[in-house]
Amino acid sequence: MNFLIALLAIILLEAYSELGAVQRDGWVRRWHKGLAAIEFLARPSVIRLALFVAVPVILLHLVLAVLSHQWGLLVFVLELLVLLYAMGRGNLDTQIALFTSDLERDDLRAAFDDATVFDLSHREGVVDNIEDLREQVFASLPYRIFERTFVVIFWFYLFGAPAALAYRLLALHGDLDFDETDADQPGLKWLWLMEWLPVRLLGLTVGLVGNFSYAASAVRKLLFCRSTGTAEFLRHVVKGALGDEQASSALTHQTVSEVTLLFGRAMTGWLVVIAILVVLS
Repeated sequence: MNFLIALLAIILLEAYSELGAVQRDGWVRRWHKGLAAIEFLARPSVIRLALFVAVPVILLHLVLAVLSHQWGLLVFVLELLVLLYAMGRGNLDTQIALFTSDLERDDLRAAFDDATVFDLSHREGVVDNIEDLREQVFASLPYRIFERTFVVIFWFYLFGAPAALAYRLLALHGDLDFDETDADQPGLKWLWLMEWLPVRLLGLTVGLVGNFSYAASAVRKLLFCRSTGTAEFLRHVVKGALGDEQASSALTHQTVSEVTLLFGRAMTGWLVVIAILVVLS
């Protein structure tokens, strides 16, 4: 059933691009403020982070366990809604279209401004000048695609809706509780750990649907590197998968299209593998 739910979620995401009707984060902000209002949890801590993630996840698990005995269809709908909620925020298709339109017009200033929506700078890196734009896009755009679908689908397939929700709560916690002077906050470390395995599997998949030798070389070099963030890992792998010539050329709308097509093929590969695993099981 997880495969069917994941497939339906991907179809809905592709059809509507933005899931604002499902992805309402007001309760997350209220939950975050409520925990911060408790005296011994006022300062950011591992305990507050654990409660922020664990309580909703445990409640969801209990609800699904109770409903699963008699209400199979309701469980299906609830898991689908949770998976859609756990997907990445924003209309990425529109954001990419605006960015590629800027590149087609050679409007670097507008491209710089529109590229900021790809850059989750509270996690890794910041674009400081136009010269850095290409390198940052190679990191931030693949990461946005990865955190929007791939990592969520990975954890959902393995451990169900509670795991997908846990990942999204960690990501949202970084948005709500980020201190620019504290890059070592526990939330970022936990997020990196949840992304570690799926991003490396994605790196191999991207290599299989792109230039395998270059991508595999990047994966092998960074496989066990503890200091390399997810976005930086993807930057090396995607540049390798596009091939040396494409990766070293100037940033154009064709390059951006190649990146999105690469991830489209990778998602198809993931769904095929999941389907095969379902059949074999």
